[in-house]
Amino acid sequence: MERLKGFLIILLCNLAGNLVTGLTNLPVPGAVLGMLLLLVLLLTKLVRLKTVEPAASLLTGLMLIFILPDGVNLMNSFQKFEGIVLQVLLVGILSALLSMLSASGTAQLLQGKGRSQEGEGDRT
Repeated sequence: MERLKGFLIILLCNLAGNLVTGLTNLPVPGAVLGMLLLLVLLLTKLVRLKTVEPAASLLTGLMLIFILPDGVNLMNSFQKFEGIVLQVLLVGILSALLSMLSASGTAQLLQGKGRSQEGEGDRT
């Protein structure tokens, strides 16, 4: 039951993000706004992490299933990439590397801040 409650919260945040994007014509995907809304709810403790974590873990584990149809669709339209395959591969590889670098840099930055806050608490 707890997993269902968390899944419902995630879906409602996604729906809210899609509604805001649809009504305001913002150039941001509704799913991104929905996840930002969920982040705000978690940071303000209006939603507990314990509530959404089981559903989020399940969705993360099933992510490949959500991506697979797009990959198959890409293979169906492969002829559109004729002559620019190397450029598309280069852009894909570079964007993946930049994503990994930015994610690892952010994680290290946050980890450093967490350690400095722990150190401040030890001084008392």
